[in-house]
Amino acid sequence: MASVKISTFLGKAPKISPELLPASAAQVARNCKLYSGDLIPYTQPVIIANTGRTGAIKTLYGLRNPQAPDSVQPLSWPTEVNIAIASSILEDEQRFYYSGDGAPKVSNYKLATSGSGAFPIGYYDLGLPIPLDSQLLTTTAQTFTTKTVSTFARDAGNIATIVTSAAHGLRSGNSITVSGFGYIAGTYTQSGTIVAVTIVGHGLASGASVTLDFTSGNAVDGTFTISNVTPNTFEVTAVAAATTSGAVRWDIREFNGTSVECTVVNSTTFTYFSPGAQLATSTYSEGRVDLGGLTQARSYVFTWITPWGEESIASKPSENLYIKDGSIVDVTAIPTTAPSGDNFIRGVRLYRTLASINGTEYFRLTTLWFPANVTSVQRTANVSRVTLAQPHNFGIDDRFKISASSVATFNITGGVVTEIIDDYTFEYAQTAGNVAATATSAGVLYHDVSQNPPTTPAQYWGDGDYDFVDDFDSRTLLDILTSDDYDAPPQNLQGLVSIQNNILAGFVGNTLYFSEPGLPHAWPARYATPIAENTIVALAAVSGALLILTKGYPYIATLTDPAAGISLSRIDALYPCLSAQSVVSMSYGVVWSTNDGLAVYASSGVAVVTKALYNSDTWSMDVDPSTVVAQYYSGNYFASHSQGSFVFEQDTQVGGFFIDATPIFTASWFDARTNKFYYVAGTNGDIYEWDNLAQPAQMMEWKSKVITTGPMLNLGAARIIADFSANPTQRWGQAAQTWGTTAGVWSAPSEILFSMWADKQIVFSAMVGGSYTFRLPTGYRSDTFEVSVESNVRVRAIHLAETAFGLREV
Repeated sequence: MASVKISTFLGKAPKISPELLPASAAQVARNCKLYSGDLIPYTQPVIIANTGRTGAIKTLYGLRNPQAPDSVQPLSWPTEVNIAIASSILEDEQRFYYSGDGAPKVSNYKLATSGSGAFPIGYYDLGLPIPLDSQLLTTTAQTFTTKTVSTFARDAGNIATIVTSAAHGLRSGNSITVSGFGYIAGTYTQSGTIVAVTIVGHGLASGASVTLDFTSGNAVDGTFTISNVTPNTFEVTAVAAATTSGAVRWDIREFNGTSVECTVVNSTTFTYFSPGAQLATSTYSEGRVDLGGLTQARSYVFTWITPWGEESIASKPSENLYIKDGSIVDVTAIPTTAPSGDNFIRGVRLYRTLASINGTEYFRLTTLWFPANVTSVQRTANVSRVTLAQPHNFGIDDRFKISASSVATFNITGGVVTEIIDDYTFEYAQTAGNVAATATSAGVLYHDVSQNPPTTPAQYWGDGDYDFVDDFDSRTLLDILTSDDYDAPPQNLQGLVSIQNNILAGFVGNTLYFSEPGLPHAWPARYATPIAENTIVALAAVSGALLILTKGYPYIATLTDPAAGISLSRIDALYPCLSAQSVVSMSYGVVWSTNDGLAVYASSGVAVVTKALYNSDTWSMDVDPSTVVAQYYSGNYFASHSQGSFVFEQDTQVGGFFIDATPIFTASWFDARTNKFYYVAGTNGDIYEWDNLAQPAQMMEWKSKVITTGPMLNLGAARIIADFSANPTQRWGQAAQTWGTTAGVWSAPSEILFSMWADKQIVFSAMVGGSYTFRLPTGYRSDTFEVSVESNVRVRAIHLAETAFGLREV
């Protein structure tokens, strides 16, 4: 007696004739999960939020409220936007980069959610502007006046100390020239071999070695060791005995030095290395002090700087100054505000030329942060907290000044940062009364830009003027300008993606562009790499490489640093990408919509992952491949297109599960943290959550293959094994749920609509309320049958037989 059992349900395979489908494959599979082998209905989509945007939405993305991490703040765009995450250290910041909405941009949670309306609200252009040609720094070298020596001395360690008659204007490390030291005159008398020398205030100590030049009398010049020292006299021993007297001069030319390095003691005193006899302080007015070294050309440039450490290409150099190292230079015409459009620029960096082993380079002098407005203050137990309108850019122990605060006790000069709260808020110690959190309408903070705080006086840039005095020690200048080719990305950059080493990639037409590793704002034009053929459609990061999908052949680019070279190769598989929004990174590779189905790139190469289910004819009949919008969802490829939507689950044993789904969405986002799938449908901005298990099930439909029995027969009995509800809480027609803009009346019935076809003609359709045997029509004979179920309860098996008795054998 013939019987049929259908279980371990499969999805659609339109490529295969309905008569030749595998035993449990379907002609129709809609809104059902197949992972267990049973038919399990998806739940009804539920509206969870609104984007605040009307019209078609093509991109959906979610951020997390730092104060409520389980709360998702949706972002949306009416254009196809690509979002990349790169190198953000702070989870609460949630910095992200995106293209497809005008010029490439960067934003974070605070910026994107500032204000009201459709998010994102705030952002900055990803690239930094180049300083204008007209923004040329003006420089003036302060004239260094030769200084006159007042006193000199030398200790036992060969360190000479010079005191000048006026402030010397030197800095430790300056290269100097000491000149003018010659001879100190005196008299002598010689009796035998003992020569008594008189030089008033000579400052020498017994045992010192001196060089004497006897300018009259018969004494012989030479270098001698002195003894019997008094403040004004000393004795030396001559080589030959004699009786004579006359004039003598003491040679102190060893105090002269060319390009020696000085160490400043105070404004009139400095030291340097000078080998020779130990010498107490002596008066001398013939010595001179000048800057040493060669006269060199020096010029200055500046760059724009953001609080994120992003730096622009430098300005054009200032006019050359021909000066010696150590010369003090006044730098003026420094920009005092950000360029038009702001772009998150909060200051400038100054550089100057300095000779190095690699030639002349620009070395960083300092970062000059623009003054920042104070927005609120508070104080508890002598700890003051200040919040600014712009990032403060402080580190611990940085020095600052606040003036014009409407809360007078917060005006301070010489404040020192003790604690960093966040990018906008810091604390410092201040002995004063408690102040509750107070918003201020005034108050400006100035940064100290002196070279060595706290050992040097503060220089509060912007407080009164915006001129800068370069009196920096050249030995401390270590950081070379590296942003010479930090071009902004092209204004029409598309397809932004993050690849290894925190490199961002994008494209324009058939040309690839890359950022510097770890520097998302810097896109050197020399990294531009054209593709030999075809227009680029989309990019995807895969296995340390970059997959380039085009209107023709795919390509692979491998690189670790664009500066080291980019290896580009074509994949000889003609699978064009028909929709940039169809590209999804799955666990088994990158999947996209092409002419023959869903193509996949994996380590083994490129293939059509749906080839067991579809060919090009059936694919184009069921799916509009050029309009596919897809997203990863719990291991599945969930896609929508102009004609419907579908879920594809890869399975190498059966060729995969392919089912149709109800919603037609224009944008979606998968929250990997909560395993939730969100999408936008229609034009009213509503956001739906898909398959929330707390929601009632929606109607699913599954229709079998054409079952062939061989002999002609009459199937007369059937049974459905399903999770029927013994006490259903709702009956059909008793409840209404609104989904989108369409009101549909439905409930959770305990019945299943079962239908059967014989010879392609429907012969039976009825509601089934339990796993009991029910009769099928008689009076016909056929060898081809099809059955379907429509329900929102789990279906485990369908049993068919010629008679009720025959069902016992299924």
